[in-house]
Amino acid sequence: MATIKEIAGKAGVSIGTVDRVLHNRGMVNAQTRERVEAVMRELDYRPNQVAQGLAVMKKKLKIGFFILGMEKHPFFQSVARAAEKKAKELAQYGVQVGFYPVGKQESSSFSRESAYWHMLGELDGIVGLGLDVPEVRAYLKEAQRLGIPVVFYNTYVADEEFLAYVGCDYMQSGRLAAGLSALIGGEDARVYIFSEGDETVTSHKERIAGFCREAGERYPGMRVLDVSLIEAEQEKNEESVREMFRKYPDVNIVYVVNPRDYDICRTVARIDTGRRVKIITNDLVEELAEMIREGTTSATICQEPEKQGAQSLEILFQYLAYGKTPKEKMCYTDLSIHIAQNL
Repeated sequence: MATIKEIAGKAGVSIGTVDRVLHNRGMVNAQTRERVEAVMRELDYRPNQVAQGLAVMKKKLKIGFFILGMEKHPFFQSVARAAEKKAKELAQYGVQVGFYPVGKQESSSFSRESAYWHMLGELDGIVGLGLDVPEVRAYLKEAQRLGIPVVFYNTYVADEEFLAYVGCDYMQSGRLAAGLSALIGGEDARVYIFSEGDETVTSHKERIAGFCREAGERYPGMRVLDVSLIEAEQEKNEESVREMFRKYPDVNIVYVVNPRDYDICRTVARIDTGRRVKIITNDLVEELAEMIREGTTSATICQEPEKQGAQSLEILFQYLAYGKTPKEKMCYTDLSIHIAQNL
């Protein structure tokens, strides 16, 4: 196995420079770093993982993972399962991951009087949703003051400091939905949008903006008829669907931006007995997969909840344990399209 001394000699640098590259500390010229890393790959150098693991265990890292604690969100249940699996892997390094539920845009969880605020000083790092409300912004600023790194998943607060974001490129997701609408409903499709969320929710705002931009640029005959919010009460959603059909009898595409529990998809299909309207939505859980198989929903655009749960934790662990910063700050998930034929 190659030694640090051999790497230094072949790369034409000092042993100290190799050490700084290995542990990502101190200033190293970008070209020098690339040369050293190329030599390490060439010589198949592997750091002493046992020694590194022991050093990490001595740090006794504690990470707070803030997860949406709402039962009717299958997507976030998938995120949580992946994060919990990753947390078990990290436990062998002595890393403690605490999972803390929050409500969507629930500010009280992060008030200065809350338990989450008081435990902030005990955390080495935070993984969480980027909820853009004043209490969360204050919490993030306090984390920054204390030197606690933050990794966002699913949504981020753009003008706050953070180490990385693991999640969807929502503008691109919206543009993809416009393309699907044109393929399924025609370039002159009449599109009605349902979404859980409002203008303060990044996924809602950017998906719709991306959809409208793509429709305007590529499909001038396409029309977005209106946008309705998905409610927690099924009766209200049913009334919204019936009102849509009364007001816009020519609607032929329903785009469900943030689907919540997918009940809105079932409601549209139940009322539209002739299956004249095609439904496009986001994410893929078993419940939705069954609706696609039976034809209730036509297509869905996925954003890898498992990656959001696991990679966000892995990025934070690598930074806290080894000082490694991610190569990309914005770690976008893949946007894959699923229809009945490729489930």
